[in-house]
Amino acid sequence: RVDASSQIGTGHFMRCLTLADVLKQRDAQIRFISRHLPGHLRNMLTAKGHQFMPLNGSSSEAISDELPHAHWLGTTQHADAQDTIQVLSDQTWDWLVVDHYALDQRWESAMRASVGHIMVIDDLADRHHDCDLLLDQNLVAQMHTRYADKVPPACGLLLGPEYALLQPIYAELHDRIPPREGPIQRILVFFGGADGDNLTGRTLAAFLRLGRPDIEVDVVITADSPHTEAIRQQAVGHGNIHLHSGLPTLAPLMTKADLAVGAGGATSWERLCLGLPTLVVTLAENQCPIADGLSQRRLIRWLGNQDAVDESAIAQALDKLVQRGLDNDWSLRCLAAVDGNGINRVRAALTVTEETPLQARHASLADEALFLEWANDPTTRRNAFSPEPISAATHRSWFRDHMRNLEGCHLYIVETTDGVPLGQVRFERSGQAWEVHYSLAPIFRGRGLGRPLLDMAMQKLRAADMRGAVIFGQVTAGNRPSRKVFEALGFETQPDVRGGVTVYQRTL
Repeated sequence: RVDASSQIGTGHFMRCLTLADVLKQRDAQIRFISRHLPGHLRNMLTAKGHQFMPLNGSSSEAISDELPHAHWLGTTQHADAQDTIQVLSDQTWDWLVVDHYALDQRWESAMRASVGHIMVIDDLADRHHDCDLLLDQNLVAQMHTRYADKVPPACGLLLGPEYALLQPIYAELHDRIPPREGPIQRILVFFGGADGDNLTGRTLAAFLRLGRPDIEVDVVITADSPHTEAIRQQAVGHGNIHLHSGLPTLAPLMTKADLAVGAGGATSWERLCLGLPTLVVTLAENQCPIADGLSQRRLIRWLGNQDAVDESAIAQALDKLVQRGLDNDWSLRCLAAVDGNGINRVRAALTVTEETPLQARHASLADEALFLEWANDPTTRRNAFSPEPISAATHRSWFRDHMRNLEGCHLYIVETTDGVPLGQVRFERSGQAWEVHYSLAPIFRGRGLGRPLLDMAMQKLRAADMRGAVIFGQVTAGNRPSRKVFEALGFETQPDVRGGVTVYQRTL
């Protein structure tokens, strides 16, 4: 459920389309439902083989809603939910993905009986949701707490650019594109599909003031922009200015560019993934926190919001960079921020089941932050023998000690065959036996994955000349899911002197 328009822009639609394409490759059936969708985007959907169902009805009810973006919907949430239920009623759907600032928990709750699960894509954290997964791919202050009271307790959170919904080509190119350094020879200008105030033309005029015909400029415009003809006129007589529209991806232009000028929306993650330094002018207030977060991390140069940035300010910023050139530190910071594999992580979050093929690998030093994140998950801490959060310093010492203890510890990551981590399993020597500890990534809980996770790790351990080893696990009284996992894998209970703890044991 997603809309696009000159007011909303196309970023919401494009990231949903990217997700839909990857899911379709795994034989998922996809249906797009939209009340506002320009004709060229409808054509794009049908060309890719996705179903499209328009919502054409309007409501006689007055649109009265406290949400800042309520007017984007063009009707009430109640009316929109009823229309959506109607176009979903012909079959059963496993997931409903909703990407819309004008919809909140009232709409989502109304949809519950019509779908198996709900995933919300959000950027704002300005409303409550009733969903099973929430994706926010941004880098902003208090990222890991901003949804604490806005989603159900069991909701899985996909937070940060590691879940950015980028086309697969970006992950493919991420490790192939050298960092930018030295003279600026090519600039990319793109302000998305909602450039109502013509920042594109303003930026082009600013560049022309520099008098640098030796620098190539690629300008991407949308076919239905009201400013297209004016921009074409600006480019007349300038052979170094190249206009583009209707591109299936911006990746080729980004790889050629040394510098970009653009907005603070979804394209930010594409530019970061390819290490492209960028001057950002935000187009709306909702882009400002994202731009501020990226600016604080020195990933972009934020010039300000569009109403405060004139042609002279853009020209001055461009001239400064053109005169000085680029050092590769900026580009390297960008490359480190986004790896491009977010689309596979989100796809796995939606589709992994206990039948999904898995693999186990030894943990590496690069997994340290992942282990700490999993260890400090609230549910993990409640089921642990010590419920207090673990500090980063304490965890680093523990992690590195265990990584060096080759004879006394086997530490595994279990993941999908395309490398999406599902959880960790640790076998630690205790006398003549091996004690097992494991945990699932929070977003994969409740799907029956504990058994295949532990089973795959035991297969990996057995293959390491450990056949016949005795392994055991200790489970607190309230941890029924772990008891079920051990019992399903043939572990037998053993007497234990500690009250409230069950010991499970078996031989590999």
